[in-house]
Amino acid sequence: MLSGLLLSFGGLLLFGLPIFAALAFAVVVAVGFWGPFDPVIVPMRMFAGMNNFSLMAIPFFILASELMRIGGLSQRLVDLATVLVGWIPGGIAAATVLSCLFFGAISGSSPATVIAIGSIMFPALVAAGYDRFFAIGLITVAGTLGPIVPPSIGLIIYGSVTGASVGKLFAGGVGPALLIGALLIAACVIFAIRRGYPRQDFPTRAAFLLAIRRSAWGLGLPFLLLGGIYSGIFTPTESAAVACMYGWFVGAVIYKQIGVNELKSILKSSGAIAATLLLITAGASAFSWLLTITGAPGNLSSQVLSNTSDPFTIAALFNVVMLVTGFFLDSASAIIVLAPLLQPIAAQVGIDPVHFGLITVVNFSVGMLTPPVGLNLFVAMGVSKMSLRDVLRGCLPFIAIMIVALILITYVPWITLWLPDLIYAQ
Repeated sequence: MLSGLLLSFGGLLLFGLPIFAALAFAVVVAVGFWGPFDPVIVPMRMFAGMNNFSLMAIPFFILASELMRIGGLSQRLVDLATVLVGWIPGGIAAATVLSCLFFGAISGSSPATVIAIGSIMFPALVAAGYDRFFAIGLITVAGTLGPIVPPSIGLIIYGSVTGASVGKLFAGGVGPALLIGALLIAACVIFAIRRGYPRQDFPTRAAFLLAIRRSAWGLGLPFLLLGGIYSGIFTPTESAAVACMYGWFVGAVIYKQIGVNELKSILKSSGAIAATLLLITAGASAFSWLLTITGAPGNLSSQVLSNTSDPFTIAALFNVVMLVTGFFLDSASAIIVLAPLLQPIAAQVGIDPVHFGLITVVNFSVGMLTPPVGLNLFVAMGVSKMSLRDVLRGCLPFIAIMIVALILITYVPWITLWLPDLIYAQ
């Protein structure tokens, strides 16, 4: 039945079915032809997969990111980032990375970060003399900070399918996000010095204070959410609803850029995005359920551990498997399908579940940059009006930096675990 499931899924993808439909229909085919179950169990398992309190955070965080984007927060965060690092070599490029880090801490989404920051910074980088391949490659890859820095939709999904603490996962995402951001900024500085890219004047005290004041409401949201979670005032899921109310208040009352018409448009677009993601989650949940009842996790664990029990080697195998999977599945589906399979093996060789969660999310963030399913590439095409080939060409040097960061995160657990250990120390 397992081979029939995988063959059906691959065949349906080749025929061009949407991913959620391919996942669900593959389960129906496998159960109907080879399984002892009535196929009616498939929609039941799809519903059960979505009937998860943690997943309620996904549509709320998507709505919050749209409220913040339309409400004028993106430009204010870009202005702040430019004041902070615009004066160093490659300062505008470094400000792009910092802006993605700031906005990612609000949206939790990679495509949303590329759209919000890219629509502002791509024209600015090109106007400042930066090569358009460099500009779009940097924006596309820096957008992957969205699902790594907390609050992260990818980490919420991982926590829901593995039972890992979402709060600890959020804390664990800080170190990897800062590492990737630092490596990308270092690359910007080196490229700028080698190619003679421009730099801005050192900001005046008045300009610095003005940028802080204009962006203060936006910067307050991550502190509000994480402070509320770790102080026990609200859960990670409830924090998503808090983010929505905060986003609406800032955009409508403080910045006065969200009226009734804008709110209708925001609700419509965020609803469509959330529905798509939850449909994928439903299909992937049924797929994951069938893999589990066939004994695939246990069999895979036994097979891997029979060949080697070296954590170093097994971690390398995990990375290879997840990077290849990222070519063909979006990050949400890949996490739901693979995390229940691989996490038990990771636990047996002593890999902390929070550490493995960040390894998983970073791997599938790289998958957002690789065709044929790399969503960030297609979003960047819309932002830049460049072809897929040109966007990918611009991304390649920065993808290499992401791989370096992935290796460091994999083999230096402290990068991920220092903050969870600090916060949750008994």
